[in-house]
Amino acid sequence: MYFTSKKLEELLGVSKMALSKALRDTDYELKAVEGSTKKVKHYKLEDLPQRYRDKLESKGIKIPSQVQYDDGGQPTNILQANTKQFSAKYLTAPQHKQYEAVLRVKFIEFYLKKDASLNVNKWIEHTLYTHMEFDQLGDITQRKLFTWKSKYEAAKTAGENIVEALFDARGAKKQTTALTKEQQEMAIRFFIKKSHPIVRNIHLIMSGHFGEAMPSYDALNNFYHRWKKENPQTYLFSKSPDKWKNNYLVAIGDESEKARYRNHFWEFDATPADIICSDGKRYTILGLIDIATRRPIFRVEDSNSSFAVSRLLRSGILKFGIPENIVVDNGKEFVSNHFESMCMNLEIQIHITPPFSGDKKPFIERMFGTLARGLFRELHGFIGHNVAMREEIQAVKSFGHKIMAQKKFKEDLRTKEEENAFADLWKISKENIGIELEFAITKEELQDTIDTWVSKHYEQVMHGGLQQKPIQAWNSYSTPVKSISDPRMLDLLLGKSSRRKVLKKGISFEGAAYWDNELLKWMGKHVQIMTHDDMGEIIVYDPVTMQLICKAVDNQYTGKSREAAHNAKVAQKRVVKSIAKSVKEAVAFNDPTLMSVIEAKTEQIKAQTVATTKQTKATNMLLNESAQLEEADGKALEESNNYNFKNKDENGIPQKVLENGRPAFKTFTDKFVWLLEHPDEWSDKDKALKEKRPEAYDMAVVEFERKRA
Repeated sequence: MYFTSKKLEELLGVSKMALSKALRDTDYELKAVEGSTKKVKHYKLEDLPQRYRDKLESKGIKIPSQVQYDDGGQPTNILQANTKQFSAKYLTAPQHKQYEAVLRVKFIEFYLKKDASLNVNKWIEHTLYTHMEFDQLGDITQRKLFTWKSKYEAAKTAGENIVEALFDARGAKKQTTALTKEQQEMAIRFFIKKSHPIVRNIHLIMSGHFGEAMPSYDALNNFYHRWKKENPQTYLFSKSPDKWKNNYLVAIGDESEKARYRNHFWEFDATPADIICSDGKRYTILGLIDIATRRPIFRVEDSNSSFAVSRLLRSGILKFGIPENIVVDNGKEFVSNHFESMCMNLEIQIHITPPFSGDKKPFIERMFGTLARGLFRELHGFIGHNVAMREEIQAVKSFGHKIMAQKKFKEDLRTKEEENAFADLWKISKENIGIELEFAITKEELQDTIDTWVSKHYEQVMHGGLQQKPIQAWNSYSTPVKSISDPRMLDLLLGKSSRRKVLKKGISFEGAAYWDNELLKWMGKHVQIMTHDDMGEIIVYDPVTMQLICKAVDNQYTGKSREAAHNAKVAQKRVVKSIAKSVKEAVAFNDPTLMSVIEAKTEQIKAQTVATTKQTKATNMLLNESAQLEEADGKALEESNNYNFKNKDENGIPQKVLENGRPAFKTFTDKFVWLLEHPDEWSDKDKALKEKRPEAYDMAVVEFERKRA
């Protein structure tokens, strides 16, 4: 049973684009249709994706009954045909292929019983019209019929299986490859390690490693496409664990069932914004969502840190109240002492999901997707959700820049002839002239835009999962929420909390020393402290009764951001960690590299270059002054009676040096290089010479750095 694309769009209720994408790798046959001069694609019901077959079956369209098999695994003798032993090729083929072979045999046997006076084409047309079971064979021409008949008669004469003789093996998977087991294993490692594998480069590397034993590029390319098709989970997981979760992770049950009322469960997460702001930065979006009502809160932050999370939690508490439970991943900002102390102070229960478990906090994950699709795509500075979309956007922007440049160029032309020639050259259409390039928004504007979108759009629109608007779901609960009425007290509760010992210089914490006279009586004892973003002060409590003791200060840090100081300390650690990780991954396998293959090549054309000194005012000046310096040092060296007994020539004779103990220099650059190597030897004259001869000094710095490297 065959369907055209147009018919499938009607039956399935899908768009042309969605259908084309879904059927990209599906086999089809080109057939003529009434009213069209060209043949169009026809898709067989059995070849359609399972979700499409299920939907068609719900509409009463089913795959025709397949051939029945006996206890021995052979087709039942519905044709009274030869049932010799089938080969593995036939037995392992899809059932619809086997059934087609049976139908061909049946069609031939119908033909052999026809009235000899009937025209063949007329008989074919009549048979196909009266026997709908043959629809699965598609169009049957006289030539195709006689080909089948020839195979049928040859198999019968030879005593072979006539059903298998008419079996169509086209489209069967080829499992063979010219690659050895070792080559396959190396190729698979490259497929997994490379974010976007370039088979041509992989083949070049492997050819350098295996030499003539490496099969052709086509063999490797075919192996790559077959491996990717046979291992979709491994391939997708190696490129994007998040996409793997979305496509393959088993989803059983409903996570929303655990949230029985508002503020019962919140989910937290963070993601990079798909927006480049006007300062060129791509900020991080932190978000939380109340599961029971689906009301979200977002914050635009520089990065995902415990300080940023505390600000998000503060916004949530001021707007929604204090939650009973929060669901977070195992990111370091959520498992830090800072975050745990915040939740402990507010009696919030933390639930940490395992790594790669986005299905355990699906609501905030989907909320980020809704935000990206519903808002970010409409904002200036949108860069796309993935690489492919980013390239499309860049192509459009590049075209916009080109049109504006062309327009400006046209405006500068002097004659009508030149203008016409330019228009003919670039073929600029009128509607493209005057395209205005839009500029990105600021971080603050992005925050305001998100807040407005949430409050005036998302919360006011019917939610499919709730069957009501999120704001209506929130208002449906009459129980008062628990909250903190004083924002200043909330700031303290959301600060870092820890126990410290009072020493003679006060309380030492994060590089600062805090003091207040009330701490005199607590010398040598432990106290409980709470901090907030102002690094200049901490609040001190009795660790047993939690009674306030004092506010201790360090005036040196008053007004400075604790978060900024923290970020400065860890920035260098992040760089080192990133470099170490890259090095570790690079040496994980002792595979050849593209550069090792290139460097191993012996046949190459050598570059021939004749160099001459470039004459400039600066070079001429340096050459002239260098000659003067060499002459002066040479004369002073002759008059000197000093020798450097640590520096002897190849004959063991100590080298003569100037009266000041320095060697003789041929150029100012050599002199500055020596001074850079001996920083304790700089004199006032040397410093003056540096100011007078900056070109020579700059050249010396370059030479000094080269030697050090």
